Amino acid sequence: MKQVFRVFWGCTLAAALALTGCGRGGAPGSSGAGSMSGSGSGAMSGGTAGQEQAWRTGLGVVTEAAGSDRAGKITTAAAAVVLDADGKLADVMLDELELSVSGGSTGSVTTPEDVRSKRTKGEDYPLAAASSLGKGWAEQADWFADYLTGRTPDEVKKLKTDENGKSQDADLVSGCTIAVDRYRDAVVRACEQAKALGAAQGDRVTLSLIAADLPQDLAATDDQDAHVRADITLAALTVDSNGRVTSAIGDMTQPQLTVSADGTVSGPEEPVYTKNEQGDKYGLREASALHKEWYEHAEGYCSTLKGKTMAEIAAQPTDGSDADLKALCTISVTDLQKAVLAALAET
Repeated sequence: MKQVFRVFWGCTLAAALALTGCGRGGAPGSSGAGSMSGSGSGAMSGGTAGQEQAWRTGLGVVTEAAGSDRAGKITTAAAAVVLDADGKLADVMLDELELSVSGGSTGSVTTPEDVRSKRTKGEDYPLAAASSLGKGWAEQADWFADYLTGRTPDEVKKLKTDENGKSQDADLVSGCTIAVDRYRDAVVRACEQAKALGAAQGDRVTLSLIAADLPQDLAATDDQDAHVRADITLAALTVDSNGRVTSAIGDMTQPQLTVSADGTVSGPEEPVYTKNEQGDKYGLREASALHKEWYEHAEGYCSTLKGKTMAEIAAQPTDGSDADLKALCTISVTDLQKAVLAALAET
Protein backbone atom coordinates (compact mmCIF):
# COMPACT_ATOMS: atom_id res chain seq x y z
CA MET A 1 0.00 0.00 0.00
CA LYS A 2 2.83 2.36 0.77
CA GLN A 3 4.25 1.92 -2.70
CA VAL A 4 0.83 2.53 -4.23
CA PHE A 5 0.40 5.70 -2.17
CA ARG A 6 3.82 7.03 -3.14
CA VAL A 7 2.96 6.57 -6.81
CA PHE A 8 -0.40 8.25 -6.32
CA TRP A 9 1.08 11.13 -4.33
CA GLY A 10 3.78 11.64 -6.91
CA CYS A 11 1.14 11.83 -9.63
CA THR A 12 -0.82 14.30 -7.53
CA LEU A 13 2.14 16.60 -7.11
CA ALA A 14 2.95 16.31 -10.80
CA ALA A 15 -0.61 17.29 -11.55
CA ALA A 16 -0.27 20.23 -9.18
CA LEU A 17 2.75 21.50 -11.03
CA ALA A 18 1.21 20.96 -14.43
CA LEU A 19 -2.17 22.36 -13.32
CA THR A 20 -3.88 19.74 -15.41
CA GLY A 21 -6.15 16.81 -14.67
CA CYS A 22 -8.24 14.11 -16.27
CA GLY A 23 -11.96 14.67 -16.70
CA ARG A 24 -14.52 12.01 -15.96
CA GLY A 25 -16.93 10.70 -18.54
CA GLY A 26 -20.65 10.20 -18.31
CA ALA A 27 -23.64 9.07 -20.30
CA PRO A 28 -23.34 9.80 -24.04
CA GLY A 29 -25.22 12.94 -24.98
CA SER A 30 -25.71 13.94 -21.37
CA SER A 31 -25.23 17.47 -20.12
CA GLY A 32 -24.55 16.25 -16.60
CA ALA A 33 -21.58 15.26 -14.49
CA GLY A 34 -19.41 14.04 -17.31
CA SER A 35 -19.97 16.90 -19.71
CA MET A 36 -21.10 19.88 -17.70
CA SER A 37 -20.37 23.26 -19.21
CA GLY A 38 -21.60 26.80 -18.72
CA SER A 39 -21.03 30.33 -19.79
CA GLY A 40 -20.22 31.46 -16.26
CA SER A 41 -17.33 30.67 -13.97
CA GLY A 42 -16.70 30.21 -10.29
CA ALA A 43 -17.05 32.49 -7.32
CA MET A 44 -13.58 33.89 -7.83
CA SER A 45 -13.94 34.55 -11.55
CA GLY A 46 -16.93 36.59 -12.47
CA GLY A 47 -20.17 34.95 -11.30
CA THR A 48 -22.73 37.45 -10.04
CA ALA A 49 -23.26 37.80 -6.32
CA GLY A 50 -26.77 36.41 -6.69
CA GLN A 51 -25.54 33.29 -8.45
CA GLU A 52 -22.84 32.72 -5.85
CA GLN A 53 -25.39 32.77 -3.06
CA ALA A 54 -27.97 30.66 -4.89
CA TRP A 55 -25.74 27.79 -6.00
CA ARG A 56 -25.02 25.34 -3.21
CA THR A 57 -22.35 22.69 -2.59
CA GLY A 58 -23.01 19.53 -0.60
CA LEU A 59 -21.21 16.44 0.66
CA GLY A 60 -23.18 13.36 1.69
CA VAL A 61 -21.71 10.30 3.39
CA VAL A 62 -23.43 6.97 4.10
CA THR A 63 -21.37 4.51 6.15
CA GLU A 64 -22.21 0.96 7.18
CA ALA A 65 -20.05 -1.15 9.49
CA ALA A 66 -21.34 -4.65 10.12
CA GLY A 67 -20.08 -8.15 10.88
CA SER A 68 -21.41 -11.66 10.46
CA ASP A 69 -19.64 -14.61 12.11
CA ARG A 70 -15.95 -14.09 11.33
CA ALA A 71 -16.31 -11.58 8.52
CA GLY A 72 -17.01 -7.86 8.61
CA LYS A 73 -17.13 -4.99 6.18
CA ILE A 74 -16.94 -1.22 6.33
CA THR A 75 -18.64 0.50 3.40
CA THR A 76 -18.57 4.27 2.93
CA ALA A 77 -20.44 5.77 -0.02
CA ALA A 78 -19.97 9.47 -0.69
CA ALA A 79 -21.55 12.02 -3.01
CA ALA A 80 -20.49 15.56 -3.84
CA VAL A 81 -23.17 17.73 -5.45
CA VAL A 82 -23.84 21.20 -6.76
CA LEU A 83 -27.40 22.51 -6.68
CA ASP A 84 -28.29 25.30 -9.08
CA ALA A 85 -30.38 28.40 -8.44
CA ASP A 86 -33.57 26.35 -8.97
CA GLY A 87 -32.53 23.71 -6.46
CA LYS A 88 -31.78 21.09 -9.13
CA LEU A 89 -28.67 18.98 -9.37
CA ALA A 90 -26.18 20.71 -11.66
CA ASP A 91 -23.29 18.29 -11.09
CA VAL A 92 -22.73 15.07 -9.14
CA MET A 93 -19.68 12.95 -8.34
CA LEU A 94 -19.69 9.63 -6.50
CA ASP A 95 -17.14 7.39 -4.83
CA GLU A 96 -17.14 4.43 -2.46
CA LEU A 97 -14.74 2.67 -0.15
CA GLU A 98 -15.06 -0.96 0.92
CA LEU A 99 -12.84 -2.51 3.58
CA SER A 100 -13.19 -6.16 4.56
CA VAL A 101 -12.04 -7.52 7.93
CA SER A 102 -11.92 -11.14 9.04
CA GLY A 103 -11.27 -12.85 12.36
CA GLY A 104 -9.57 -16.17 13.05
CA SER A 105 -10.55 -18.80 15.61
CA THR A 106 -7.61 -17.80 17.80
CA GLY A 107 -8.42 -14.07 17.67
CA SER A 108 -6.21 -13.18 14.73
CA VAL A 109 -7.37 -10.21 12.63
CA THR A 110 -6.88 -9.81 8.89
CA THR A 111 -7.24 -6.32 7.40
CA PRO A 112 -6.70 -5.15 3.80
CA GLU A 113 -3.47 -3.49 2.75
CA ASP A 114 -5.13 -1.73 -0.18
CA VAL A 115 -7.37 1.01 1.23
CA ARG A 116 -8.04 2.90 -2.01
CA SER A 117 -11.57 3.88 -3.01
CA LYS A 118 -13.27 2.29 -6.00
CA ARG A 119 -12.70 5.35 -8.15
CA THR A 120 -9.05 5.53 -7.20
CA LYS A 121 -8.51 1.81 -7.91
CA GLY A 122 -9.69 2.29 -11.46
CA GLU A 123 -9.01 -0.88 -13.47
CA ASP A 124 -7.67 -2.55 -10.32
CA TYR A 125 -11.28 -2.82 -9.19
CA PRO A 126 -12.32 -5.80 -11.36
CA LEU A 127 -15.90 -4.97 -12.31
CA ALA A 128 -15.68 -4.50 -16.07
CA ALA A 129 -14.95 -8.15 -16.81
CA ALA A 130 -17.92 -9.28 -14.70
CA SER A 131 -20.30 -6.59 -15.96
CA SER A 132 -22.86 -7.37 -18.65
CA LEU A 133 -22.11 -3.88 -19.94
CA GLY A 134 -18.36 -4.38 -19.97
CA LYS A 135 -18.03 -1.20 -17.91
CA GLY A 136 -15.95 -0.50 -14.84
CA TRP A 137 -17.20 1.00 -11.59
CA ALA A 138 -16.37 4.62 -12.40
CA GLU A 139 -18.08 4.44 -15.80
CA GLN A 140 -21.27 3.11 -14.25
CA ALA A 141 -21.18 5.51 -11.29
CA ASP A 142 -20.68 8.46 -13.66
CA TRP A 143 -23.61 7.25 -15.77
CA PHE A 144 -25.76 7.28 -12.64
CA ALA A 145 -24.47 10.76 -11.77
CA ASP A 146 -25.44 11.99 -15.23
CA TYR A 147 -28.84 10.34 -14.85
CA LEU A 148 -29.45 12.37 -11.68
CA THR A 149 -28.29 15.68 -13.14
CA GLY A 150 -31.18 18.07 -13.71
CA ARG A 151 -33.39 16.36 -11.12
CA THR A 152 -34.58 17.76 -7.81
CA PRO A 153 -33.54 16.21 -4.48
CA ASP A 154 -37.11 15.00 -4.03
CA GLU A 155 -37.00 13.20 -7.37
CA VAL A 156 -33.75 11.54 -6.36
CA LYS A 157 -35.23 10.47 -3.03
CA LYS A 158 -38.13 8.77 -4.84
CA LEU A 159 -35.85 6.68 -7.08
CA LYS A 160 -36.94 3.09 -6.47
CA THR A 161 -34.58 0.14 -6.25
CA ASP A 162 -35.13 -3.61 -5.89
CA GLU A 163 -34.09 -5.84 -2.99
CA ASN A 164 -30.52 -5.81 -4.32
CA GLY A 165 -30.34 -2.02 -4.48
CA LYS A 166 -30.53 -1.90 -8.27
CA SER A 167 -32.75 0.39 -10.30
CA GLN A 168 -35.37 -0.96 -12.68
CA ASP A 169 -35.42 2.18 -14.83
CA ALA A 170 -34.54 1.17 -18.39
CA ASP A 171 -32.65 4.39 -19.14
CA LEU A 172 -30.49 3.99 -16.06
CA VAL A 173 -29.74 0.27 -16.38
CA SER A 174 -28.72 0.75 -20.00
CA GLY A 175 -25.51 2.25 -18.64
CA CYS A 176 -25.46 1.30 -14.96
CA THR A 177 -26.31 -2.13 -13.55
CA ILE A 178 -24.59 -1.81 -10.17
CA ALA A 179 -26.55 -1.31 -6.96
CA VAL A 180 -27.25 2.41 -6.55
CA ASP A 181 -29.28 2.62 -3.34
CA ARG A 182 -26.35 3.78 -1.19
CA TYR A 183 -25.31 6.35 -3.79
CA ARG A 184 -28.87 7.65 -4.03
CA ASP A 185 -28.99 8.02 -0.25
CA ALA A 186 -25.62 9.79 -0.21
CA VAL A 187 -26.83 12.23 -2.88
CA VAL A 188 -30.00 12.95 -0.90
CA ARG A 189 -27.94 13.59 2.23
CA ALA A 190 -25.59 15.86 0.28
CA CYS A 191 -28.54 17.88 -0.98
CA GLU A 192 -30.00 18.20 2.52
CA GLN A 193 -26.70 19.51 3.88
CA ALA A 194 -25.78 21.71 0.89
CA LYS A 195 -24.78 25.32 1.56
CA ALA A 196 -24.02 28.42 -0.48
CA LEU A 197 -20.23 28.43 -0.22
CA GLY A 198 -19.25 30.16 -3.44
CA ALA A 199 -20.07 27.76 -6.25
CA ALA A 200 -21.54 29.28 -9.39
CA GLN A 201 -22.76 28.30 -12.83
CA GLY A 202 -20.09 26.52 -14.88
CA ASP A 203 -18.22 25.10 -11.87
CA ARG A 204 -17.54 21.38 -11.69
CA VAL A 205 -17.74 19.31 -8.54
CA THR A 206 -15.08 16.84 -7.48
CA LEU A 207 -14.67 14.40 -4.60
CA SER A 208 -12.16 12.19 -2.82
CA LEU A 209 -12.02 9.64 0.01
CA ILE A 210 -8.64 9.02 1.62
CA ALA A 211 -8.31 6.20 4.14
CA ALA A 212 -5.36 5.81 6.48
CA ASP A 213 -3.53 2.48 6.38
CA LEU A 214 -5.13 -0.12 8.63
CA PRO A 215 -3.06 -1.91 11.31
CA GLN A 216 -1.76 -5.30 10.19
CA ASP A 217 -0.78 -6.79 13.56
CA LEU A 218 -4.00 -6.74 15.57
CA ALA A 219 -5.18 -9.71 17.62
CA ALA A 220 -7.99 -10.27 20.10
CA THR A 221 -7.52 -12.08 23.40
CA ASP A 222 -9.80 -13.48 26.07
CA ASP A 223 -9.21 -10.31 28.06
CA GLN A 224 -9.45 -7.73 25.27
CA ASP A 225 -11.26 -7.41 21.96
CA ALA A 226 -9.46 -6.02 18.92
CA HIS A 227 -10.84 -2.85 17.37
CA VAL A 228 -10.37 -2.04 13.70
CA ARG A 229 -11.07 1.64 13.06
CA ALA A 230 -10.97 3.16 9.61
CA ASP A 231 -9.98 6.84 9.54
CA ILE A 232 -11.51 8.18 6.32
CA THR A 233 -11.04 11.80 5.27
CA LEU A 234 -13.28 13.30 2.60
CA ALA A 235 -13.17 16.44 0.48
CA ALA A 236 -15.81 17.86 -1.86
CA LEU A 237 -14.82 20.85 -3.99
CA THR A 238 -16.12 22.97 -6.81
CA VAL A 239 -13.64 24.26 -9.37
CA ASP A 240 -14.04 26.97 -12.00
CA SER A 241 -12.82 26.96 -15.60
CA ASN A 242 -9.47 28.37 -14.50
CA GLY A 243 -8.83 25.48 -12.12
CA ARG A 244 -9.44 27.57 -9.01
CA VAL A 245 -11.42 26.31 -6.03
CA THR A 246 -14.71 28.14 -5.56
CA SER A 247 -16.07 26.14 -2.61
CA ALA A 248 -14.83 23.35 -0.38
CA ILE A 249 -16.10 20.95 2.28
CA GLY A 250 -13.89 18.72 4.40
CA ASP A 251 -15.13 15.91 6.61
CA MET A 252 -14.03 12.73 8.35
CA THR A 253 -15.68 9.48 9.39
CA GLN A 254 -14.29 6.80 11.70
CA PRO A 255 -16.29 3.54 11.46
CA GLN A 256 -15.09 0.68 13.63
CA LEU A 257 -15.41 -3.09 13.74
CA THR A 258 -14.76 -5.25 16.81
CA VAL A 259 -13.16 -8.71 16.70
CA SER A 260 -13.52 -11.04 19.69
CA ALA A 261 -11.20 -13.83 20.83
CA ASP A 262 -13.12 -16.49 18.89
CA GLY A 263 -12.90 -14.42 15.68
CA THR A 264 -16.44 -13.05 15.71
CA VAL A 265 -16.65 -9.69 13.96
CA SER A 266 -19.31 -7.18 14.97
CA GLY A 267 -20.21 -3.62 14.07
CA PRO A 268 -21.41 -0.68 16.18
CA GLU A 269 -24.96 -0.61 17.48
CA GLU A 270 -25.40 3.06 16.64
CA PRO A 271 -25.33 4.64 13.17
CA VAL A 272 -21.97 6.00 12.03
CA TYR A 273 -21.95 9.78 11.67
CA THR A 274 -19.21 11.96 10.25
CA LYS A 275 -17.52 14.61 12.37
CA ASN A 276 -19.48 17.34 10.58
CA GLU A 277 -22.73 15.51 11.25
CA GLN A 278 -21.86 15.11 14.92
CA GLY A 279 -21.60 18.89 15.13
CA ASP A 280 -21.32 20.20 18.68
CA LYS A 281 -21.66 16.66 20.05
CA TYR A 282 -18.18 15.75 18.84
CA GLY A 283 -16.76 17.44 21.94
CA LEU A 284 -13.68 19.32 20.75
CA ARG A 285 -14.71 22.83 21.71
CA GLU A 286 -13.52 22.79 25.32
CA ALA A 287 -10.13 21.39 24.33
CA SER A 288 -9.68 23.84 21.47
CA ALA A 289 -7.51 26.95 21.90
CA LEU A 290 -9.91 28.68 19.50
CA HIS A 291 -12.94 27.30 21.38
CA LYS A 292 -14.19 25.75 18.15
CA GLU A 293 -15.74 22.41 17.28
CA TRP A 294 -14.14 20.11 14.69
CA TYR A 295 -16.53 21.18 11.93
CA GLU A 296 -15.68 24.83 12.58
CA HIS A 297 -11.96 24.14 12.27
CA ALA A 298 -12.62 22.26 9.02
CA GLU A 299 -14.68 25.16 7.72
CA GLY A 300 -11.85 27.52 8.60
CA TYR A 301 -9.35 25.44 6.65
CA CYS A 302 -11.69 25.11 3.67
CA SER A 303 -12.24 28.86 3.59
CA THR A 304 -8.52 29.34 2.91
CA LEU A 305 -8.77 27.22 -0.25
CA LYS A 306 -11.11 29.52 -2.15
CA GLY A 307 -9.51 31.10 -5.18
CA LYS A 308 -6.46 28.83 -5.03
CA THR A 309 -5.14 26.43 -7.66
CA MET A 310 -3.95 22.89 -7.00
CA ALA A 311 -0.31 23.99 -6.95
CA GLU A 312 -1.04 26.79 -4.48
CA ILE A 313 -2.88 24.42 -2.15
CA ALA A 314 -0.05 21.88 -2.35
CA ALA A 315 2.34 24.62 -1.28
CA GLN A 316 0.34 25.52 1.85
CA PRO A 317 2.22 24.47 5.01
CA THR A 318 0.40 22.04 7.29
CA ASP A 319 2.77 22.29 10.25
CA GLY A 320 1.03 25.21 11.96
CA SER A 321 3.43 27.83 10.64
CA ASP A 322 0.80 29.59 8.51
CA ALA A 323 -0.44 32.40 10.75
CA ASP A 324 -3.59 33.05 8.69
CA LEU A 325 -4.59 29.39 8.85
CA LYS A 326 -3.71 29.10 12.53
CA ALA A 327 -6.14 31.91 13.32
CA LEU A 328 -8.96 29.87 11.79
CA CYS A 329 -7.99 26.25 12.37
CA THR A 330 -5.66 24.49 14.80
CA ILE A 331 -6.50 20.84 14.09
CA SER A 332 -4.14 18.83 11.92
CA VAL A 333 -4.99 19.49 8.27
CA THR A 334 -2.47 17.08 6.73
CA ASP A 335 -5.09 14.51 5.77
CA LEU A 336 -7.54 17.19 4.69
CA GLN A 337 -4.92 18.63 2.36
CA LYS A 338 -4.23 15.17 0.92
CA ALA A 339 -7.94 14.67 0.31
CA VAL A 340 -8.28 18.09 -1.31
CA LEU A 341 -5.34 17.46 -3.65
CA ALA A 342 -6.70 14.02 -4.52
CA ALA A 343 -10.07 15.56 -5.34
CA LEU A 344 -8.43 18.17 -7.56
CA ALA A 345 -6.54 15.42 -9.35
CA GLU A 346 -9.94 14.05 -10.45
CA THR A 347 -11.03 17.24 -12.24
